[in-house]
Amino acid sequence: MKVILLSDVTKVGKKYAIVEVAPGYARNFLIARGLAEAVTRTNAKRIAELTKKREIETKKQVENLNKSLTKVASTILTFIRKANEEGHLYAGVTKDDIAMELGRSVSASYTADHIELEKPLKEIGEFKMNVIVGDKKTEFTVKIEKTDE
Repeated sequence: MKVILLSDVTKVGKKYAIVEVAPGYARNFLIARGLAEAVTRTNAKRIAELTKKREIETKKQVENLNKSLTKVASTILTFIRKANEEGHLYAGVTKDDIAMELGRSVSASYTADHIELEKPLKEIGEFKMNVIVGDKKTEFTVKIEKTDE
């Protein structure tokens, strides 16, 4: 059954993509939860227009991110977290945490997909991180300090 995705669905497709899925999956999961709708002539035309609009917005966002890469190079993000005596954090610093803080510091909308990090940071210290936008890569610093509590 062909459906139009109304939001990004992991391992299925991106928003406004027309995908072929099993009829039961479409009816019982995607359509029931408002994640997709069945393809008809009228909504296929509407989706084509929305896809063009989304491509333009994505292009603008990438341009803004590319402009902000120069600011990122001189950025030092500081996280204050609880840690034990050996310097191990109780809760790690994740890609999402870093992306959100980086976005605030340089006034851009970075996501976890832009941050190059294999696993969460779980120790106190200073780390060099990479942010990737398209084919451009810039390095910045993340400092993790222990809270006084």
